[in-house]
Amino acid sequence: MKQPRSSGSANQFEAMSDRADDEGNTEMAVAGGEDPIVALPDDVRRYLMSFLPSRDAVRTCVLAKSWRTFWKSVPALRISDPESFEGAHGLSTFVDELIRLRDPVPLNVCDISSVVDYDPDPSCDFDRSDGEFRRMEPWLQHAVSNRVQVLRVRFICWVTNMTLISSHLKRVEFYDVKFEGRCLDFSRCQVLEVLELNNCQIFANISSKSIQHLKIDGSVLRGFYARIRIFAPNLTSFQLVAFSGLAPFLESMLSLVTASVKLGGACIGECMDCCSCGNRSCEGCNVQTGNNDSSVVLKSLSGAMNLELTTADNMIVFRNYLKCYPFFGKLKTLLLNEWCTVDNFTVLVYFLQHSPILEALTLQLHFETREEQLVTETDESYNSSVPSIISKHLKVVKIICDTKEDARVHHILKIFRTHGVPTEQIDIQ
Repeated sequence: MKQPRSSGSANQFEAMSDRADDEGNTEMAVAGGEDPIVALPDDVRRYLMSFLPSRDAVRTCVLAKSWRTFWKSVPALRISDPESFEGAHGLSTFVDELIRLRDPVPLNVCDISSVVDYDPDPSCDFDRSDGEFRRMEPWLQHAVSNRVQVLRVRFICWVTNMTLISSHLKRVEFYDVKFEGRCLDFSRCQVLEVLELNNCQIFANISSKSIQHLKIDGSVLRGFYARIRIFAPNLTSFQLVAFSGLAPFLESMLSLVTASVKLGGACIGECMDCCSCGNRSCEGCNVQTGNNDSSVVLKSLSGAMNLELTTADNMIVFRNYLKCYPFFGKLKTLLLNEWCTVDNFTVLVYFLQHSPILEALTLQLHFETREEQLVTETDESYNSSVPSIISKHLKVVKIICDTKEDARVHHILKIFRTHGVPTEQIDIQ
């Protein structure tokens, strides 16, 4: 069957409809039988078609008369591969016409992607993409007005003014988007549960009383005059992965169950969380209020039941967090990597002494330090004079390492023995 042209114009819809009239059921007759998909219930057909790109869904109108208008009630908008629409104008014209002609049925998903196979690019040129969002905004508003539940945007664009109002939207994902102003205020999306920001530039505070799961991955976090703030009092899981910029200020998260913070080499050093350098020009100190040693991240995460804290390269950031003396009173499972072994293992000891109900501890240790540095690192003993309040509930200690012969692994085993952890509870892999 010859495919219609991809002009993206309104004439495309008219041409395909006329073609359906002319051809009737010719294709089905040639095939020698009835269309098995047509025999399915209409709701099942719509569900299957909702996984097609919207342009392919529209193209089904040429299959037979029974398909002519069926695409209008598909509960999904999937706009992808804009390069194939012969330019931005072709894409805009197609989507505008699609929205005008489709039936006002509720949407399960609205997915607008720049390419089908998404490849994050941290060098996105946001400064030349402010017009992209203005072109896209009516599409998003159409989706919201049609009770969309999942909204996904993978498009390089600059968002300075966006307000989403919905009592149906449950999941939002953004990729390669720059945010400014109040565009990440989801206080008027009452049932939003999941928010993901991937490879974005975030110059806006995040606010939502309803979200339960928040993931920020590979993004730049920086306010114009202060750190960004995250207000999500009902958050149960939080992931902050390989971001750059200043650590966000996390307001109270009393419902937090699981948290994971994975830092990469692009993070700002001593001014990430607790900074006491005393330099008034230091952006990390300027944004603090009151005591410069107060934590903006780890204090909020200290109420989690499950916690992962890892870095790419033994950074000093997490060590500064512990200057704020957080207490992990609800912590049951903990995962750390090599950074917990620096400074004569004081970080590891701190967690053992400040997690009274800890049940399971995992240490991922992939050392790259030269052998001659090992002796210096392990000759000095940690301060064992501090009374241990190690959890009596600790049942599982798992050490994942490249070699069991590393001197630091033996030193860790000594620490556990000193704190009363039986050898049989320690699994070295």
